[in-house]
Amino acid sequence: MNNILKKKFIFEINKNNKIEIFIPEDVFFPTGTTKVLFESVKEYIKKPGKILDLGCGCGVLGFALNKIGLIKPPLYSSDLSKSSIKLLIKHAKKEKIELDARIGSIFEPWIGEKFDYIINDISGVSSEAAELSPWFNNIPCNSGIDGSKLVASVLNQASNYLNKDGLLFFPVISLSNVSKIIKIAKMNFKNVIKIKGNDWPLPKSMYKNLEKLVALEKEGYIELKEKFGMKLFYTSAYVAFN
Repeated sequence: MNNILKKKFIFEINKNNKIEIFIPEDVFFPTGTTKVLFESVKEYIKKPGKILDLGCGCGVLGFALNKIGLIKPPLYSSDLSKSSIKLLIKHAKKEKIELDARIGSIFEPWIGEKFDYIINDISGVSSEAAELSPWFNNIPCNSGIDGSKLVASVLNQASNYLNKDGLLFFPVISLSNVSKIIKIAKMNFKNVIKIKGNDWPLPKSMYKNLEKLVALEKEGYIELKEKFGMKLFYTSAYVAFN
């Protein structure tokens, strides 16, 4: 990891509290989705619990929730990326955070475990759109042409890993088939509630491939907005429970 380029990431929890992590290029660099998820979980969870940070990446979401006292130790985190887990363990030791970190796909590392809260941040971006974006330069994105493949797998399995009255938090990004993902969520949970949402300008680097994105939109694989001559996409954070 020492030979890999690292980029500093600062996550502001509040005016007086922040987290700094140096993230290597082969670990997914957090986007605005992480902040939307954090604010949603912080708003919705009323007491500390056993939390799984699923698709944790650099781990900043779990670390931030720990900082504000919502984690009942240890923090459970997993990712398919060995580099992510290596970084996670290193930072947790530095911050003296009790951690149970595992490598594996979706719920594979957690067979037999149940949680009070599962926070899913596994990619939900169309694989075609991901290839055109600046977010996945060194990171695989195997979420399918409409971005629903991995999210659907989480939604279909999550109830098996939740305690009674457990909550699943998940983001939906409009660079995917939003209506399909929400439909799958409602097939698996009695309650699916939108907590927060945010619009984002499409990265400038993606405009050179705008025709491809428009074609994906026409096929129903993604959704885009237009405002003041700019193309926008959005992130919505949901909570699901039975």
